[in-house]
Amino acid sequence: MTTNISTSDKKWFDDLIVELRLRQVNGPAIGDTVASARELLADSGQHAEDAFGPARDYAAALELPRDVQSRWRNAALWPALGGLAAFLGFMQALVPGATGEPLLVSPAQLALLGVTVVLIALLPLYLDVAIRHPWVLGLLFVIGGAAGFLSSVVAPGTIDDAWLVLAAWPWLVGLAATMIVISVGNTIRTLRRGNVDDITDPRQAPTAGRKRSTFVLALVTDWLFPLFSAMMFAVVMLTQP
Repeated sequence: MTTNISTSDKKWFDDLIVELRLRQVNGPAIGDTVASARELLADSGQHAEDAFGPARDYAAALELPRDVQSRWRNAALWPALGGLAAFLGFMQALVPGATGEPLLVSPAQLALLGVTVVLIALLPLYLDVAIRHPWVLGLLFVIGGAAGFLSSVVAPGTIDDAWLVLAAWPWLVGLAATMIVISVGNTIRTLRRGNVDDITDPRQAPTAGRKRSTFVLALVTDWLFPLFSAMMFAVVMLTQP
């Protein structure tokens, strides 16, 4: 988009894109809508809020083609949360697995894990709020990370203190495989989708370099949890006596 806009208008357009995404409008249709709105503002000199009203109301008033399969919402959130849960479990089993010790579990650890599970299970109840307000998603990941950290703090020190005693390596391998399966699924979706649902300005032809960089970033994002897990595994193994 080449039209210069104010900070308030930029936020309005960001909100509009989120609202249209929540209504499962496809990327090209969103690009057309944003381009048309920006052209009107450039001609009229008005601010977006004055010309169209609140972004949420404006999005609701539009009749645009929708992605009935909800691919954007499902691809963006559920795999990420599943990967987060697998990653937190992997981190719990990492040190015991590296040292050849069993995985000791206490009731407090299970309770903390339950917090993450409940937050994920209840996601459909607050999904729209979380997408409209990114800090909610950030808070969800912070809570999940804090639960993982605290669960390591309250881990039993001895087998006698443990409520469950599990072999660490099967869990380590299983959770690593889970993260890889999720990443492979994400990669397949990314390769199939390509740039078909990107939000593009119909007035400008996207450059090959920009398409390529966006595509590579999407692929890297698909593999964040396995990559970070591999890094942590290497660090732990290298620091073992």
